[in-house]
This record gives sequence, C-alpha cells and structure tokens, in this order.
Amino acid sequence: MAQPDFTQRPPWTRPGFIAAAALVVLILAAGLLVALLPKGDDDRGGGGTTTGTPATAPAPADSSTEQELPTAVPTSPPADVRWELVGASAVPVSATAGPKRITETTASGYAHTPEGALVAAAQLMTRASHTLGPAYWQPTIESQFVPSADRDRLVAEYRASDSGPADPGSLSQIAGFTYQSYTPDTAVIGLVLRAPSAGTPRYHVLSLTLLWRDGDWRMQAPPGGAWISINRVTSDLAGVVEWGPR
Repeated sequence: MAQPDFTQRPPWTRPGFIAAAALVVLILAAGLLVALLPKGDDDRGGGGTTTGTPATAPAPADSSTEQELPTAVPTSPPADVRWELVGASAVPVSATAGPKRITETTASGYAHTPEGALVAAAQLMTRASHTLGPAYWQPTIESQFVPSADRDRLVAEYRASDSGPADPGSLSQIAGFTYQSYTPDTAVIGLVLRAPSAGTPRYHVLSLTLLWRDGDWRMQAPPGGAWISINRVTSDLAGVVEWGPR
C-alpha cells in the first residue's frame, strides 16, 4: 500500500500541527489555573495575613473633640493673673486664659476653658460699664455681646442716659467668683463685686452668662437690658472664691 502523502493533507490533520495545538492547549490551561488560584500576600506587596477589610486610619495626634475640652472649674484663683486698670476699675489679664488681643478700649481672644470664661466675664462686664463712656461700652457690647433684643435694649438705655463718668471712689471692684454652671458652650458665672462702703461690707453677685461663639467667649445681655435683673446683694462671701486686685 502506498504511504499517505502528508503534503497533500490539510494542515490540521498533520501530526506536527496536532502536537503543537495540544501544547498550546496545555499552556492555556496552566495559565487559567494559575489565574484562578488566590493571590498571596507577596503578590500584593504585603508581609502578613490580610482579612480583606481595609484598616482604619488613626486619628491625627492633634485632633480634639468637645469631650476633650477642659470642664473642671477652678476652686482657687487662677495662678497667672495680673490686674490692670481700665478707667478706675481693675481687670484680670492672663497669659493662658486671655485676653490675647487688647486695644485701647476692647479686649478679646479668651481661652476655651473655665478660666477663659471667668476672665472674659470680668473683662466684658467692666468694659461694658456705662461709666466708662461710649468709647468703651459701645464696641464691647456691639461686637462682644451675643446679638439679641436684650442687647439692643441695653444699648438704647445707655444712649438715653445722661449720667457722666462716675467718681472712682464710688465704683465696685471685683472681689470673687462662683461657677453656677459650666459646659464648653455655656458658662454661667457669679461675678462678685464689692461695693464701696465704710461700714459692713456689701457685695453684688452678678449672674453673667457667656456663650462660646465664633471662636471666643461672648456675653449674653441681661434680660430686658437691665443689669439689676441679674444682680443679688449679699453681706458675706460664703461659698465664694475670693479673687481680685490686692
């Protein structure tokens, strides 16, 4: 019998072609198998076991929340306070509690702390006094008091008053404080003032409310724009932290 003439047969029926095709199939099958296998940590550049859940980035070291702000109120006078005169009244100034910015008539930039609220209460109350004149009280009340109808009434009452500057000897001076309540948003401070008196001491306790607004402590005007509405008179300092110029 004559041998088959391979040169006349279709290419895909030749033995060489069939062997090559089988080799290609084996290579493709091996590549598919490798692709389906789970990748190890080395494939992703990692060095340990991966659970598939992305790690949570740690919080920045300088991040802070309201819960981290100091809320413990002082039970003794702030240590780094010095007293400076505004008109004939002494006001506190602290390197840590503020104020950071002092002009000829205003003081702002208080620490977001109980001590910062205390110093702000003393500064703003004094500078808002009608006896200092409009150069002091007007910018203090208009820019450092919380906007309200009570604030507008207070300004109107001041403008309508004809009283002039008070005699320095007739002015009350800061004598102490109490914290009636405190949160990082709201501070209610009893600022104690000693009234000039030759006899039995007489004190005024003003319940001053300060709110943290726009990065600083700002005072809330008294109800109806009348300071007498938040004033209590007493003859002793029971429960009061004594504090003032010496």
